[in-house]
Amino acid sequence: MGSSQRLLGSEIVVKCLEEQGTKHVFSFPGGVVIPLFDAFYRMDHDIQQIEPCHEQNGVHAADGYARVTGRASVAITTSGPGATNAVTGIANAYLDSVPLVVITGQVAQALLGKDSFQEIDITSVTMQITKHNFQVNDVTMLATTLREAFRIAESGRPGPVVVDIPKDIFMTEADYTPIDVETLKHNAPRRPGPQRDAVMRAAEFINAAKRPIIYAGGGVIKSNASEELISFAKKSGIPVANSLMGLGSFPRTDPLSLGLVGMHGSHECNLAVINCDTLIAIGARFSDRVTGNINEFMRDKKIIHIDIDPTEFEKNVPTNVHIQADVKEVLKIMLPLVEEKTYPDWYAQIDQWPVKGRDCDEYCPKNIIERLNKAYEDAYVVTEVGQHQMWAGQYWKFKYPTQFNTSGGLGTMGYGLGASIGIQLAKPDSDVVLIAGDGSFRMNCQELITVSRYKLPIKIFLFDNQTLGMVRQWQKLFHGKRYAQTDLDQGTTDYCKLAEASGIQSFTVENLDDLDEVLEEIKDKNEPVFVRCLISKEEGVYPMVAAGNPIDELYYE
Repeated sequence: MGSSQRLLGSEIVVKCLEEQGTKHVFSFPGGVVIPLFDAFYRMDHDIQQIEPCHEQNGVHAADGYARVTGRASVAITTSGPGATNAVTGIANAYLDSVPLVVITGQVAQALLGKDSFQEIDITSVTMQITKHNFQVNDVTMLATTLREAFRIAESGRPGPVVVDIPKDIFMTEADYTPIDVETLKHNAPRRPGPQRDAVMRAAEFINAAKRPIIYAGGGVIKSNASEELISFAKKSGIPVANSLMGLGSFPRTDPLSLGLVGMHGSHECNLAVINCDTLIAIGARFSDRVTGNINEFMRDKKIIHIDIDPTEFEKNVPTNVHIQADVKEVLKIMLPLVEEKTYPDWYAQIDQWPVKGRDCDEYCPKNIIERLNKAYEDAYVVTEVGQHQMWAGQYWKFKYPTQFNTSGGLGTMGYGLGASIGIQLAKPDSDVVLIAGDGSFRMNCQELITVSRYKLPIKIFLFDNQTLGMVRQWQKLFHGKRYAQTDLDQGTTDYCKLAEASGIQSFTVENLDDLDEVLEEIKDKNEPVFVRCLISKEEGVYPMVAAGNPIDELYYE
């Protein structure tokens, strides 16, 4: 504890962010938050304000920052449209369990409920897409509320918290007493550990299995449990399938890795998951994109579900054993209980399942992704949403947790460029690669200005097929090739000129030789680069499982 000071509410906000170790905030000014921005301007601190072109992208930037640091990141908006512009970013973070503290300005308390200029009841608006939200109506509770917001955002299953602060609170004085946040966290009450009898039953099922599979989701990454997952899989000899959010939790080059499962999972991975006799789900939520037809997915198997969030149990599939606890702790306890084994017959069966589909032409998304992977194997990879996102999930050999950053639950087109900004700021000495589609890029391309303004050396690869590729693929397969509103501008937009207008060097590639030359030229550039990869609109993401079908019924082109 430090000595008390008499400060304005706006100054207390800055002090509380300093307490939390905040180094960057993603903030856009407006009328009611002028006092807060004035405090940032006047006070001595080491917090850098990053101004996006649009509040949604600022929240996405905070989202990316939080994913790779594991700490709650901060976005700040003004009231009314500033706050509502942030809603999609907040919802995205909620569905992907990302810790954020979003501070929204609000009209003065005397104007609340009067349809005042730029007044929106943002706490009501965001109630369903936050872990918790607050409106501060007493300046003496401001510091306590902000500290509680960070605690809620980071504890248990992470998620976003909104703190709505009326303008008069910023301008009112109160006593502020600093605290040691790390000591506060250390002294916080601990959650109960995993239930011993449930862990023992799970180990018995695992040791009796003949065809086991681990299904690892994003919760493994959130709990920093990748090392424990690797140790568990290696000892037990059990192959590992990943959800989209779980990619990177287990090295893709490991012989036990089966890669992506579900709607665009590999043939062998999907068949292994649906035909296993014991499925160990770790930090995963059995999304419809993973399970397909639930009854077929069950197919006479034992299911063990490990998750920190009890609301996930029995939500989508019935289980034989569920264990509520931090998955890192569960895996540590379970490791000595599982037998050291291998499953040669099971491995052989998985290896024999046919992999169908056409051979990839020399210049195609698969080969483009593999070239990028070779050039940037250690980079943080970010995607927008669409076909390019699935190609990255299928073909990039992810090596470590948080290497892959994408919008999984909400599927937010326009997520990637903002997230790339946050990740590059959080990891300034690392390469950040954004893989985008032209449909998504049209939703956030103004943030090229932000990338250039802050001299962020992000490498942007635009897969330009002049169509909304994933929607078009569904129209092709299931709607008689009626391409309603999916074809875009037929080449009338020169995205390279758009990048150059923002001061970013650009290139266009149409074949692998072009791509190799560009990758060689830009490999040592410590500046942003934009590479437009022209591809055919007939390219599809295969294999594919139709919605509601069993995941072993795969479409191929």
